[in-house]
Amino acid sequence: MSVKKNNKPKIICTGILNTKGDEIKYLAEQVSHYGGEVTIMDLSLGGEVEWADITLSEVLSANGTKKEKVFKASRSDAIEMVGKAGAVKIVELYNKGEVDGIISWAGSVGTSVVTTAMRALPIGVPKFMLCTLASGDVHSWLGNKDIYIVNPISEKGINRVTRKIIANAAAGIVSMAGVGEVKGEKVRPLVALTLYGTTTPAASKCARHMEDKNWDTMFIHQVGTGATMEDLIRSGHINAVYEITPGELSNTMFNSIYGISKTWEGERLTAAGDMGIPQIVCPGGLAQCAFGPLETMPQSYLDDFKNGLRVSYRNSKKPYVHNPAVTLLPPTLEETKTLAMEVINKLNRTKGPTSLMVPMKGWSAYDQSAELATIERGWAKENGDGPVWLPDPEIPKWSKRAVLMWSVFSEHIDKNNSNLDLIKCDMHLLDDDFADLLNTCMDDMLDGKWRIGMYRDREDVVE
Repeated sequence: MSVKKNNKPKIICTGILNTKGDEIKYLAEQVSHYGGEVTIMDLSLGGEVEWADITLSEVLSANGTKKEKVFKASRSDAIEMVGKAGAVKIVELYNKGEVDGIISWAGSVGTSVVTTAMRALPIGVPKFMLCTLASGDVHSWLGNKDIYIVNPISEKGINRVTRKIIANAAAGIVSMAGVGEVKGEKVRPLVALTLYGTTTPAASKCARHMEDKNWDTMFIHQVGTGATMEDLIRSGHINAVYEITPGELSNTMFNSIYGISKTWEGERLTAAGDMGIPQIVCPGGLAQCAFGPLETMPQSYLDDFKNGLRVSYRNSKKPYVHNPAVTLLPPTLEETKTLAMEVINKLNRTKGPTSLMVPMKGWSAYDQSAELATIERGWAKENGDGPVWLPDPEIPKWSKRAVLMWSVFSEHIDKNNSNLDLIKCDMHLLDDDFADLLNTCMDDMLDGKWRIGMYRDREDVVE
């Protein structure tokens, strides 16, 4: 591995300067002391300072906003206006080669403004946020980007405690930004694989297959990081996708903490199709939502378990608790239709080879019958059916959700899109044969052999 070092990285020090000016000045001094070339940028909401290298007026001019409008606006509107202008300005500076890293020190308001700008920068550009709410829920600030959020203990005041913390942060951002470009011995193509713990065997087998073909692999757990994957696809870092587990679709539908926040960029199940890269899509994990702790589940959902609208664990009229941080919320049949429509509407727009494969016997370790269950598949047979398993009354070995989702897919697929194939498999997502089919399909896509209608000669492919 070779590292191209940057001996004097260009660091943006920013924040609400009209109220935290002394703190940002001290932060800038420390960044300079540790070897950074500092540019101070003003992201104030209630007034403009004259001493900033990039004034608030210059920031706002990036998207045509007037400072007078900001000063008269409500706090929430001002945060949005300045944050968006800051995002445009920071990208402009980055494109000119004037940003190797960015750092700030703020409370909740300043952090909301600054992280909006930080999230506009590409993944890999160091972003360091000193925020007094670092121990709380920071998902709206973090978004789908690589922001380092650290507790400075105090948002205002330079003293024996904060001096050391700020110095550490300044040294950190200079060191990170100074790394520059990191190159491996050989750049290999990168494939992303989406998964839950309950779909890991399928993802792992596909990953081993691609590694044997000299590809790098990236596992994307469905806890919000799928938005980052979408961003990486659009920026050209990811060359193919095994979308085995688009579980964030259900997480987002139920407003789970493991979904995609509306403030984030990176809409799921869009980038691969837009960029035209090979993708295989399965409904892994869509028989469940990874909700948060049981005590955070709304009463209306809990009532659904009591009245039988949702599958309860062992007929207990209660949901299955995966661990203290995750409770399973299986979708109703109507919600399954909604998820199916979202999937097919997005895939209908695909511009590259896309196979939508539906394993009819279930979609995760928790979505399987007792007949299939084993410890190796993530659910012991002695425990009975998986906690979200819902058999089809006409074909009991098949999932009722799978039958329903297949009917939606087959009715609404764009038959004029030669890039999209729909395949019905008499398999479970965790079957070794299913992973083998995924790998065969990916090989055909990468070799340029893939066409709609393939694989129908297999006994386990129904149509």
